Amino acid sequence: MEISKTLEEIGLTPGEAKVYLALLKLGSSNVHLLQRETKIHRTTIYDFLEKLLKKGLVSFVVKNNVRFFAAAPPEKLNEFLQEKQELVDEVLPELRKLVMEEKREVNVRVYEGEEGFKTLLNDILKTRKDLVGFGVDESRFKEKFPIITEQYFKKEEKLGIKERLLTSEKAAFVYKKKTTSYRYIPEEYFNPNPTIVYGEKVASIIWEPLNVILIENKQLADSYKRHFELLWRVAGTKAENRRLK
Repeated sequence: MEISKTLEEIGLTPGEAKVYLALLKLGSSNVHLLQRETKIHRTTIYDFLEKLLKKGLVSFVVKNNVRFFAAAPPEKLNEFLQEKQELVDEVLPELRKLVMEEKREVNVRVYEGEEGFKTLLNDILKTRKDLVGFGVDESRFKEKFPIITEQYFKKEEKLGIKERLLTSEKAAFVYKKKTTSYRYIPEEYFNPNPTIVYGEKVASIIWEPLNVILIENKQLADSYKRHFELLWRVAGTKAENRRLK
């Protein structure tokens, strides 16, 4: 990368970069010398010098009523970048507030394929919230992601995340895990596309083609959780009635 382009990348305009490099080359110079070196209009050079002075990258002395300008040592560029970083640090709290306010709105993301599924699992682990799920057919997870799911379960157990899942009465397979509880609903009411709810997020998994639709909205997540609790109680009551018969 050219030096001038690098200077532009860190925040100088092309004109400022040209004048700064000219001063490094010439040493202490007046505007006449700079104009001859850069081929930039005299008035414009003054504008660039003023901006470089404010950035602390140029200084001047007066000799016989003429200003002579000098470039700050290249190491000054590190201080310039550090000052910019400090400015960013100052506004970060306000920027984070904006992100929090945005989260109150509906935030929808779509993830594709196996990587999308792994993104969902990592987000669940990152959130560290217990989850509930509808329409969970564990045999499909075991078939499509045997290694990924086992790795996830180990991390989930370590973090103490618990799952409550609603599956079909005809389910051929469920995982035997201390952190997971299942209840069963009639096959005719079973939706084969799983919906997972955790924290303020609702994730729907579509198997063909594999996509994960992740919606972040507290009101929606709370609504799904209330619906889940109703079905969970109903499924528990039916299981108890069958046991007593």
